[in-house]
Amino acid sequence: MATKLSYQNNIYALQDGETVLDGLLRHGQDVPNSCKAGACQSCLMKAQGSSLDSKAQEGLKETLKAQNFFLACQCVPDEDMDVSLPSLAETTIEAEIIYKEQLCHNVVALRLKLLGEFSCRAGQYISILRNGTSVVRSYSVSNLFEQDGFLELHIRRIESGAMSVWACDEAKAGDKIHIRGPAGDCFYLALNEDQSFPLLLAGTGTGLAPLEGVVLDALKQGHKGDIHILHGALKEDDLYHVDMLQALSEEHGNLIYTPCILNRGNHKSGFHIGPLDQFVMQALEPLDKTELRTYFCGAPDMVNLLKKKAFLAGVSSKNIFSDPFLIRERKEAGSKAETALS
Repeated sequence: MATKLSYQNNIYALQDGETVLDGLLRHGQDVPNSCKAGACQSCLMKAQGSSLDSKAQEGLKETLKAQNFFLACQCVPDEDMDVSLPSLAETTIEAEIIYKEQLCHNVVALRLKLLGEFSCRAGQYISILRNGTSVVRSYSVSNLFEQDGFLELHIRRIESGAMSVWACDEAKAGDKIHIRGPAGDCFYLALNEDQSFPLLLAGTGTGLAPLEGVVLDALKQGHKGDIHILHGALKEDDLYHVDMLQALSEEHGNLIYTPCILNRGNHKSGFHIGPLDQFVMQALEPLDKTELRTYFCGAPDMVNLLKKKAFLAGVSSKNIFSDPFLIRERKEAGSKAETALS
C-alpha cells in the first residue's frame, strides 16, 4: 500500500514496499545514510505519533526506541508518517529563571520555568539560547521536570566561557532565555517492568547533573536493584550535593553513594581518595554484568576510559550510556558539540 511522508513541511509519496530512506532520497532529499543495512545507524530519524515495527528499531538502545527513533533504511511504513532528523526533532520555547543557587565555589544551579508546552526525561540535556546573543550551550537536566514543574541545570564557571560566566556571575531570577531540546539517551528506562537489574553511575564535575536525574527517576519508579553512584573531583571543594546524596542513600537502602577525590587533603570521613576509574571498577566487579546498566558523564577522557573498562569487564555496549562534556576553546565545560544519539 502506497503511503505518504511528511518531512520538513513537505509531503512525499512512497512506492509500495519502499523504505523511508529510499523514498526521501528518490525525492531529492539529503538524508544522512551509509550502509543501508541497519548497521551504521547513520539514517536515524524520529517519527511523530506513528507506531513502528520491530525491524525499524532493531539494534537501537531502548532509550532511543522510547523516544520513537527509527532506522529509515529499515522502515517500510504501512501508514502515513510524520518524520524528522534528530537535530530537527527539537522545539525552541521561552523560559524564565526562577531560582539560582551556588552549589560550590565554581558551580551554580539554575531553575527554569518553561513558558510553553515541554516534556523531557531527567538526565537528558537541553540547549540554552541566551537572548540577544548567538550564544548557545547545552546542559543536562538534573531533576524530575514532570514532577517539579521546572528544569534544574548545573553550570560550572569557566574563564572566558560566554554562557557560563553569564550564568554564574550575571544571570538572576526573572531573566528570560530560550531553550531547545531535549536530546540524549542518558535517562532511566525499565524494560518489561523488571526493575531488579543493577545500575552503576559515575561522573566528574557537573557530570553529576544527569546522574542525579537518572537516580531520582529510578527511585521514583521504584527501582529494586542496587544503584551505585560515584562522583569524582580533584579536591573536596569541587564536589557538591554531598549531604543531599548521603541523605538520599540513607533513605533508600539500595542506593550507594561514593564521593571520590583525586588529591589527598583535609576531607570528611566516607570520601574515597584516588582515581575515580579505580573505584568504579571496584564497584562494578561483583555486579551481574549481563544485567548491569552503566551511565558515565563528565570529562571526555574519563568517560571514554570508563566505557572501555566497563565493556572489557563484560558489560554489553547497549547497556553503556554516556554523556561526555566537551571543553572547546572559549567555551565552557558542560557544553556538548554536535548532538550525538548513539
